[in-house]
Amino acid sequence: MRIDLVRMTLKWRVAAGAATPIMSALQTVLFRTRTERGCVGGSLSTELGSHVEIRYVVDWESEGDLQRQIRSNDFSQLAELMERATEPPTIEFALPSGRHGMEYAEKIRRHR
Repeated sequence: MRIDLVRMTLKWRVAAGAATPIMSALQTVLFRTRTERGCVGGSLSTELGSHVEIRYVVDWESEGDLQRQIRSNDFSQLAELMERATEPPTIEFALPSGRHGMEYAEKIRRHR
């Protein structure tokens, strides 16, 4: 990853039976997100086991582009999908200034 690139990584586990509709919804969100200004690329992957681990990663040109995404309806949909997790999700925002967790998104959404 380039140092100046901004990355959002979301990881969570869901019950195997819930994975298909969640992945379908995530594919739709990722498709829309990849057309947003400033989006460099994104990926969606799963790891299968007794539960399904979902990994959703999107790279942005700037922190401002990421902040616009965090304020969007698509991010709200991501948050709703993460509520279906079987254990607390892992959320990381890698910025040039350092790494942050969910508190970063909460701060951005409070200051719309």
